[in-house]
Amino acid sequence: MASTGVHGSRRPQVVVVGGGMAGVAAAQRLVQEGLTHVKILEARDRVGGRIWTQYFGSDTTLEFGGNWIHGSIGNPIYELAKQHGLLRDEVKPEDLDRPNVRELENEKFLMPGGKVIDEAVVVSFLKNYNEVIEECDAVFKEGRPVQPGDSAGDFIRQELPKQLALSNDIDAVKCTKMALLKHFLKLETCITGCHDMGEESLEYFGQYKELEGDHYNNPSGYNVILDLILKTIPPDCMAYNKKVQCIRWRGEGKKRSESAHSADGVEVECEDGQVFSADHVIVTVPLGYLKKNSRNLFQPPLPEEKLASIERMGFGVVNKIFLTFQKPFWDTDCEALHLVWDQDESNPKGPEEWYKKTYCFYIDSKAPNTLLGWISGREAEYMETLSEEEIADTFVGLLKKFTGKEDIPQPVRTMITRWGSDALTCGSYSYIHVGEKGDDINTVAEPLYRDNTEIPVVQFAGEATHSEFFSTVHGAYLSGQREANRLVNLYASSETSKS
Repeated sequence: MASTGVHGSRRPQVVVVGGGMAGVAAAQRLVQEGLTHVKILEARDRVGGRIWTQYFGSDTTLEFGGNWIHGSIGNPIYELAKQHGLLRDEVKPEDLDRPNVRELENEKFLMPGGKVIDEAVVVSFLKNYNEVIEECDAVFKEGRPVQPGDSAGDFIRQELPKQLALSNDIDAVKCTKMALLKHFLKLETCITGCHDMGEESLEYFGQYKELEGDHYNNPSGYNVILDLILKTIPPDCMAYNKKVQCIRWRGEGKKRSESAHSADGVEVECEDGQVFSADHVIVTVPLGYLKKNSRNLFQPPLPEEKLASIERMGFGVVNKIFLTFQKPFWDTDCEALHLVWDQDESNPKGPEEWYKKTYCFYIDSKAPNTLLGWISGREAEYMETLSEEEIADTFVGLLKKFTGKEDIPQPVRTMITRWGSDALTCGSYSYIHVGEKGDDINTVAEPLYRDNTEIPVVQFAGEATHSEFFSTVHGAYLSGQREANRLVNLYASSETSKS
């Protein structure tokens, strides 16, 4: 067997850039396998990255980042939560057939003036809608021929009206269903992370794999799951407020530090001037950050093929709105208030109509006095520039318009997420953009190797590097473990070859 070139006699130094789920999952796996010389460099003063739970009193838990455990079968996050008793019996699972269609029980679809859409109309519409979504999925799963520039949004907007036209509905119902189409396309943008479904690739729409089983809203908050993983990692493995400004991954031309132990190693320089030397670096920063910084973060620069894949991949902005009231003004059995605009008024005509992109307010069991709204794309970015007072006034006006109630009070607290302007994420999560190539995710995930060897020097993890579970917490977790296992196997093979 050829020599691997690794120093099997000593434990490797591994630096993990980023302390989100992918980073801590990688560190956990390495430590479990005895590769304990691990340092996680986290730019924030907290762990978690795009997992960020905030607690207000004893009855309000708000998820500023990851929200649900998507699927229970084959999901390591679900298994971890179940193992530690976090999924209490009283918590009703979100039992979804697909990620884009929710159960209708206790959800109201409202139109301006307080009109409630008849549930039979919504159910009939969703039957047709689901069929079209399944056709979108089938393009990838069955390898159907399409043009590279075809989008899922264009396909849905073309095919669904054809189905609706064949129905025996009266004209008023057909108009309502067209309004529902525009409404659900807004929901889709929040699921996928794009601005408009015209940006979502039809060719690869079905590449995302939905795990089977219930979808859970963890009552304790995602931070508790994160803490369970952190407890398995020695505290001195974490270094906070360490923003990385340069990763030098080749010996020639490096500015060597006194602590550098090998010309084949990697140097990770932080903004505060501290330099960490390592045999391997696992980069887990979000795709949005790579899009903005990848050409300057690495020395020498990343290969052009990898840079091109980073550029083609989709990474959008999805924000949440939290309106907390003194007490609910809505029926407490209600689980969601959908705001369905008339079809000719549905789409924002400019920045001043940003609020029209918010398709729904959910009532989260973890925050019973709070309405949780979702908004995506350029409208989500525009909202970040506004004050909480202006946002509260806008949405109270909207709620009055759609419920027909004029006595809705001002919220006692208004909070929004600002992932678009967050310099460490530059957005929310990844999607497959029109024009993206089928192997772009794998190209970004592929390590940089030591010259003329199969030894990974710089590795990449994070939700955007998982080809089936992108945009999910479990995808991030599995990608971190994947890269850790790459090193575990490398050093295991080294020991085997020595013996």
